[in-house]
Amino acid sequence: MNNNLKIVSIGPYSPYRGGISDFNHDLINQLKKTHNVSILNFEKLYPSIFFPGKSQYKNRSSDSDKSFRILNPLNIFSWKKAVRKINQMKSDIVIFSYWHPFFALMYSYIAKKIKTKKIYFLIHNAKPHQNFPFQKFLIKYMLQHATHLVVMNESEKQIIKSYNLKSEIIISFHPIYEIDFNINDRAQFKNELGVKSEPTILFFGLIRKYKGLDVLIKAVKDLKSHIPNIKVFVVGEPYTDMNFYLSQIKKYDLESSFILDLNFVSKERLKKYFLSSELIILPYKRGTQSGILSLSMNFNLPSIVTSRGGLKDYVIDKETGFIVNPDASEIATSIKSFFDKNMFNEMSRSISIHKKNFSWEEFEKNLKLND
Repeated sequence: MNNNLKIVSIGPYSPYRGGISDFNHDLINQLKKTHNVSILNFEKLYPSIFFPGKSQYKNRSSDSDKSFRILNPLNIFSWKKAVRKINQMKSDIVIFSYWHPFFALMYSYIAKKIKTKKIYFLIHNAKPHQNFPFQKFLIKYMLQHATHLVVMNESEKQIIKSYNLKSEIIISFHPIYEIDFNINDRAQFKNELGVKSEPTILFFGLIRKYKGLDVLIKAVKDLKSHIPNIKVFVVGEPYTDMNFYLSQIKKYDLESSFILDLNFVSKERLKKYFLSSELIILPYKRGTQSGILSLSMNFNLPSIVTSRGGLKDYVIDKETGFIVNPDASEIATSIKSFFDKNMFNEMSRSISIHKKNFSWEEFEKNLKLND
């Protein structure tokens, strides 16, 4: 196969917001360096009844990724239009971004009808975060049309292997989101956000039950006597009822410790939170890979992740972060150890070396598109 390939990427792009859209944007920027890439975007993504957040779109209708906005998971005519478009392009490779079985019927239809020889499914979640009717059947039926299945950690690979498909399974780590920053801005950002010399930790991203914010709150309660001036940024839009978490914070008398920004934040504001923190906590009760962890590595920010799912594959325990059980006392012990031993500078240096393994160029190479 020639070096300059015709590639069609299918998935959400700008103006849709969120981790999958961000991932697709950076992946396409990488692929466009050597290949001819076209984007099939969504005209409609989720029906509003299924969407728990405030908006599916970015604040400004930026459309830096020029795309064909065709797809609607509830409109079969849009599926047919997508098939016609792909076949007209005479594509060498089609890459589907998959993360939820709601899209499986549409993806199955398109994958079955297109004439492309190589069909990749880039799998962000082998299992959905919430149960979905007939999910195992839908996922297996969809993936049987693929020639290549791409996963981003070992636990996801094992789930996909259990389907006994003929497709080649490729494992390649989630690359680093590259955002320019100046470490000298830390003091100014801390001041703007209302923290100065206090030990500061960060919980970032969409707030969902499985992400373990309740576990972190209990850990901070356990820490309070040892680090009374600790500050905790909780930044992200709630996809669940916040009253439970707010009542926990009040119950444990932690209002002075928590600083909440319950909104989807821009890149500029995101940068302030990451640079103002010494440690990011991902106390997930289950999880696959995480764009949040990728962001933290961009900023050389040490992390505490749980051993459930695939996050542990990205962290060198006690060198770039800590790997713990999703248990409040273990998380509290690791946070205490981190600040007692002043580990920020040492861990940051280790991350700056470790993250070189997670480039977009390396990710593309692992896909073996030219084989």
